[in-house]
Amino acid sequence: MPVFERDSLSINYQIVGSGPRVLFFNGSGGSIEGSQLLINALAKTCQVLVHDQRGLGKTSVPDGPYTMADYAIDAAALLDHVGWQTTNIIGLSFGGMVAQEFAVTFPDRVDRLVLMCTSAGGIAGSSYPLHQLAQLPTPTHALEATRKARQNAN
Repeated sequence: MPVFERDSLSINYQIVGSGPRVLFFNGSGGSIEGSQLLINALAKTCQVLVHDQRGLGKTSVPDGPYTMADYAIDAAALLDHVGWQTTNIIGLSFGGMVAQEFAVTFPDRVDRLVLMCTSAGGIAGSSYPLHQLAQLPTPTHALEATRKARQNAN
């Protein structure tokens, strides 16, 4: 797989398939290798550009912490590297939060935005911690806990 060097960051990426261009942002802890089934499915009808985001997969691990802006800027630099001015964007889970940051930071580079199993992030818009939901006795308690957590965040 090719590697793109940006400042002190080595970004592992892959382009597969043919058709409309798609930049795919993976979920938390996701890598190209671990998402190959989904990438291959998308590649049946699209040209897919996917990369291991900073700190994940075969991309280097720069000193953190990282911001959503860092991830979005990495992706914009990668688009420049491969020569894509605009593209469709697909973001899965954590990648959906990065995709939203990319879309608001670089709106002129986004043809369409697809968000899958994600949230807006931040204190009022992130997913409820699953480890806390698992400790609740019934689903109705989970709904009440979510409501209380959102009220306390405000």
